[in-house]
Amino acid sequence: MKQVLFFAGFIILAILAGCSGSKVIAPAAVSHKTIAEKAADDGNHALATEAWKQYFRGQPITEISGADYAEAAQIAFKINDENLAVSWFDQARYKNFASAEMYSTIAKIYRSQQNISKELNALEFYSTNFTENLNELNTRLFEIYFEIKMNDKALEIWDKMDSKAKNKISNLKTYFMVNREFENAVVCDSVSQIILQIEPENTDALEWNGEKYYWLGENRYKREMEKYNNNKTNKQYKILLAELDLATADFKKALPYFEKLWKIEPGEKYAGYFANIYARFGDEAKVNYFKKFVK
Repeated sequence: MKQVLFFAGFIILAILAGCSGSKVIAPAAVSHKTIAEKAADDGNHALATEAWKQYFRGQPITEISGADYAEAAQIAFKINDENLAVSWFDQARYKNFASAEMYSTIAKIYRSQQNISKELNALEFYSTNFTENLNELNTRLFEIYFEIKMNDKALEIWDKMDSKAKNKISNLKTYFMVNREFENAVVCDSVSQIILQIEPENTDALEWNGEKYYWLGENRYKREMEKYNNNKTNKQYKILLAELDLATADFKKALPYFEKLWKIEPGEKYAGYFANIYARFGDEAKVNYFKKFVK
């Protein structure tokens, strides 16, 4: 009888021990998560990251939420462990979790790693699915589209950017370059002048305006000379003189832009413009001077 009672008591103790054991595992895992969140709140991101690692090791992956992985990834990012952050973000995505903060951080990581294709994917997903902080995101998309020569996309994004972003000099310069690729002369004319107000020595804007007036004058000169040579009458000669005055005015407008460019980069690149302009002015001394720079 004593043996029966002893055996029954042993079974009860075993059952209780088993129950108490199952109660210890879950709180331990939960405590790691609590420690991680508390450490993060205190700014101890290294401790928080280690606690998240312990939490993930102690939990079946099926019981870990995508939000937990994303939260942990943000902490890993703060201690500059980008590989770990990406790994945990991937787990979050696998569990169909997504947030604006998550994709913003993913984009930052890939930008720092100079992985432009993955950065672009993250930014495009963000712009399609979220509405927070789109001004900063659109600016970066604008830069990337220009960099990878998707200029039509760049112009689409430009229309979505706010006035503050559009007035930023770096964005104005990119917008100018995009429109130059499309030969949008009217836009380039106006934007180049805005750029020169901010950066008087911007070579792209100086070249645009210098070449604009140079070719207006040169094309007018050649066109009217050809007309006169084909019809040498007094009437046509009077027309020629009037048109040459206009050509001269265009050349004079071009000169200040090329003079600034010459100060920045004297030499062959701009010497031909000067030589031809002064040839139209009949200034042989200056023509000969600038011809020395033309190889």
